[in-house]
Amino acid sequence: MVPQRVLIIEDEYLVAMDAEACLQSMGVDTVEIVTTLAQAQEALERSRPDCVLLDVSLSDGMSYELARRLKEHAVPFGFVSGYGDTSGFPADFADTPLLDKPFAEPELKAFVTRLMA
Repeated sequence: MVPQRVLIIEDEYLVAMDAEACLQSMGVDTVEIVTTLAQAQEALERSRPDCVLLDVSLSDGMSYELARRLKEHAVPFGFVSGYGDTSGFPADFADTPLLDKPFAEPELKAFVTRLMA
C-alpha cells in the first residue's frame, strides 16, 4: 500500500530532499518536510499523515517523546538514523523500524512498505 500523505522530520536538507523525491516516485501525493520538533508538532496538529519518517536526533533535541505521541495516536512511523541499530534507543523503541542513513531508493521504498503493512 502506498501512503498518500507522508511527513518527513529531518534536519539534513539533502537527506530530506532525496526521501521526498523517492516518495514521489512511489506515487505519494503529499510529502511535507519539517526540520524541528516544534515544526513537527505543528504539522501533526494540522493534519494526520499516513506515515512519518522520523530522524532520531534533530537540531532542537531527540525525537523520542514525539515518537511516543505518534505511537499513542497509532500513526505509523519509523526512525531514519545514522546510528546503525536501535540498541542505544530507549527500551520502548527496540522494535521500531529503522532505516539507516545513508540509504538508497529501494531501501526507502521497502521501509515505507513495511511501515504501511
